[in-house]
Amino acid sequence: MSTPSPELALDKEIAQRYVAFLVENGRNDDFDARRDYCERAGVHQKLLHNNPHIAAIEKLFRDQSSMERLGDMTLRQYMMYHYYYLHQGYRYGAPKLQQRWLGHDIIKTPQDCWVYQEIIWETKPDVIIELGIMFGGATHFFASILDLVGHGEVLGIDISLAKAKPPENKRITYIEGSSTSEGVLEQVRKKAQGKRTLVIADSDHEKLHVLGEIRAYAPFVHVGGYFVVEDSLNDVMGYHPVPNEGPKAAADVYLTETDDFVLDRRWGERYIMSLNPNGYLLRVK
Repeated sequence: MSTPSPELALDKEIAQRYVAFLVENGRNDDFDARRDYCERAGVHQKLLHNNPHIAAIEKLFRDQSSMERLGDMTLRQYMMYHYYYLHQGYRYGAPKLQQRWLGHDIIKTPQDCWVYQEIIWETKPDVIIELGIMFGGATHFFASILDLVGHGEVLGIDISLAKAKPPENKRITYIEGSSTSEGVLEQVRKKAQGKRTLVIADSDHEKLHVLGEIRAYAPFVHVGGYFVVEDSLNDVMGYHPVPNEGPKAAADVYLTETDDFVLDRRWGERYIMSLNPNGYLLRVK
């Protein structure tokens, strides 16, 4: 296991604080902004100029309002920017950039949300099981889509509901506890056994935990339904939040254990900007 470089950790912190500085002060990325930030933060300007994040920040904070400025931005650069400043802006110093659904912080990409509404419409689940809810933004998004479909409920499960806003939709039920504990699984069985079920795993991303969730919850998924292993992009991009392999590795292992599920690549690649490549597992038998 490799040890994270302290230089890389410092680069990330400097970049995050610089983005927060630009957003909070309504500044564009330019020489004056970089100088002012470095003076205020006590950072040598070379540490910002040579920062691995600076190319993406430069493109997105130029004093222009047209898409042309993004023309030479690589997909990897945009994914890195999205991950640190939109997907989890609340965590990385840019809360004003945090995505929201009807006022709820939501930790998803817009493209993945669009994919979810397509899957929900196609598969018509009776129950959506969401493993890991954080603030409950995605929970409310799923409930909103079920409102439009006119059918279904959401079970939001988390080891702690301290950060989640109270459910504002009658289709939502929260369950507090470890997703793989027998007590929680028994509650889920009473709600989901024998029903059309979509499972979305977005809790602890460590490989063995994710694998345990797949093994425990895959049997609830109906034939033609999906188990979605979220955030396999962490493995692909190399910015994994835990020291071991993560969601993609867990999904890969599970697919060697059963032929009940297959990897459906069309969703993860459909709109390119997905946090869940290799994560859409389709039950075929």
